[in-house]
Amino acid sequence: MRRIVEEAREIPVMKETDVIVIGGGIAGIAAAVAARRCGAAVTLIEKSVCLGGLATNGLVCVYFPLDDGAGNRLFGGLTQELLHTTIKYGYNTLPDCWKDGPARVENPTGRYQTTFNIPAAVLAFDELVQDEGIDVMFDTAFAAPIMEGNTIKGVLVENKSGRSAYLAKVFIDASGDSDLLYRAGVPTETDPENICSSWTHEIDAAEFDKAYAAGGLVAAVPLRWFGLRPDVDNSHAVIPKFDGTDAAGRNAYIRLSRKLMLDYLKEHRREGYSFLTYPTQIQTRMTRRIIGKKELNCTDAYAYVDSSIGCVAHCMDNPAPVYEFPYEGLYSTAVTNVLAAGRMVSAGGRGWEIMRSIPQCALTGEAAGTAAALAVKGDGNVDHVDIKKLQEILLANGNILHCTKEMKEKEINFNDYHKNAKASGGLGIKIDSLSYDETGH
Repeated sequence: MRRIVEEAREIPVMKETDVIVIGGGIAGIAAAVAARRCGAAVTLIEKSVCLGGLATNGLVCVYFPLDDGAGNRLFGGLTQELLHTTIKYGYNTLPDCWKDGPARVENPTGRYQTTFNIPAAVLAFDELVQDEGIDVMFDTAFAAPIMEGNTIKGVLVENKSGRSAYLAKVFIDASGDSDLLYRAGVPTETDPENICSSWTHEIDAAEFDKAYAAGGLVAAVPLRWFGLRPDVDNSHAVIPKFDGTDAAGRNAYIRLSRKLMLDYLKEHRREGYSFLTYPTQIQTRMTRRIIGKKELNCTDAYAYVDSSIGCVAHCMDNPAPVYEFPYEGLYSTAVTNVLAAGRMVSAGGRGWEIMRSIPQCALTGEAAGTAAALAVKGDGNVDHVDIKKLQEILLANGNILHCTKEMKEKEINFNDYHKNAKASGGLGIKIDSLSYDETGH
């Protein structure tokens, strides 16, 4: 590969603040709000023009369950607040039994989850961060960390004004791909086999009236899923998988996902039928995650973790075994002042699958934001944060730190959701089975 040497140049410092959050997805929103509510000055840097990440730009507009499938709520705090934020100005599919957010529901009529309207959610997120006094820089891409030894002093970004620098005391990587952490030298693990898929809303005039009468707008303009799915066995799939950590892999993914959509449209194009939306963010699921001071233990369900920041479970398991996530899974001691939030926290194997969903992203975001604010008040080292103080704040904000008796007593008939095709259909998403695999499943 040919190389050139970039000339040295002066970079303007646009701002100095307490906490910088890279990425404005659900994890980044939760991190920024939590840090601000703990008194820190916060700047949120988002590469797109909308908050919400995959949930909005990627059209993954299903806020996955906050319960364990047996009537026990697992999440509180900002995870619960953000679910209700997504439906504040738009439609929802939240079961009546969960509308008031109870800790437990006997004989629930459905999961504590909802589909939401993306434009309404984007506007509600805007309102939330504005009301909290968070400085958001849209249309701004993170480029590189500014290092001093093993401490990050700032970040270089690129936008319409060119290259500039933002300085802070503590940083939160909510990029989804560990971009800041990886470039700062934190050990990571990469998954080179991301399934290729994309979603769209569709409308069919011939079915609209009947669908609307039966289920409102959610039914009348349903989601359609193209490509591979994580809820079935992909061993016979003819569609390739991709590395989401380099430009070549991401571009190949994007081109194929568009081809699958176009092939479907060519075959099913007719009067009164149309796609309504298109994802503006690549729908990669697990790309690069950190190897932190501690890992999520997915072997011992319900095991007590002294440093737990909250309970987690696989969103598609019903009912689901529950695990406690350690604070030390949010960072590596390789760098002193940066925390991870979202799908790139320290959890491998099945744990990675668990931590990539919206509720877990919000939970780790809130914990990371709270810890960052505490670190700002201390010496800036996230490994020196008083975990008991962190837990006190999370508990006071309504989070559930440890498994309850009711969670432990439910009967678990473990069903590997990868081996059946129930999860996607259960979300009310139509499947383009023709583009899935050679057997048509």
